[in-house]
Amino acid sequence: MHRRIVSLLLVLLFGCCLVWAEDADPSIDEANLSAERTLGVGMQLDFPFGGLLSGRYWFAPDFAGEAILFLWGYASEVEGTLTARALYRIADRPVVDFYSAAGVSMPVSPYGWEPVILSATGGIEFGFRFAPSLAWNIEFGVAYTTDGELSMVFGTGIHFYF
Repeated sequence: MHRRIVSLLLVLLFGCCLVWAEDADPSIDEANLSAERTLGVGMQLDFPFGGLLSGRYWFAPDFAGEAILFLWGYASEVEGTLTARALYRIADRPVVDFYSAAGVSMPVSPYGWEPVILSATGGIEFGFRFAPSLAWNIEFGVAYTTDGELSMVFGTGIHFYF
């Protein structure tokens, strides 16, 4: 667990260094990679409650909605989670954006009632100048289940924006 936290802090530090390097180097092209993003599809993996297929839609430059679907099983017994979240962009930099996300994850189970998971995270989304339609993100936050458990959340994902 300690290694995961240290690794996350190193990745966050690296992201901050990228932002500061852009400000310090005037030769870097100042085009904002996330300026015209609307619909993005891809994968979002969240620990501890799963995730796989993801769709994001930026309604405005600083507000988006996201749906994440994670299913497994077979035809008669499908299990998984369905997550709906709202994203708010806190800082819009040319290559790296900082955002917060809050949402609810609802388990899908044929076996009866499962607890609903409420989560709040902070995230960093990295753009790629060599592939402006792609964006990679990492997230860290907290989750609370309706049966009273509080836990840490870690997520990562990659999206292709049209």
